[in-house]
Amino acid sequence: MQRKLVEKLCCPFDKNDLDINVFHEDEQGEIYEGLLTCTHCKRYFPVIYGIPIMTPDAYRQKSLEAPMLKKWGLEITAEEKTFVFEDPKGSEAIRE
Repeated sequence: MQRKLVEKLCCPFDKNDLDINVFHEDEQGEIYEGLLTCTHCKRYFPVIYGIPIMTPDAYRQKSLEAPMLKKWGLEITAEEKTFVFEDPKGSEAIRE
């Protein structure tokens, strides 16, 4: 995924801007791993192998996303039904 694509994407739930935290990118600026986060609702969307995963919550599985989030140093609880960073500390960890 190219960085300039992030400017064109918006949160599919509330249409607000998305912030990106890049974890792996090549010399040409191609993002292979990252995390998009809505600036308003704090919902997160992983970027895996250059593909932003922006499917509705009903079709997402935390068990599939958890290993990648853990690799990036982020923890989520499997019991929660939403894909929102509710802990302010969690969203601060993303910005660092």
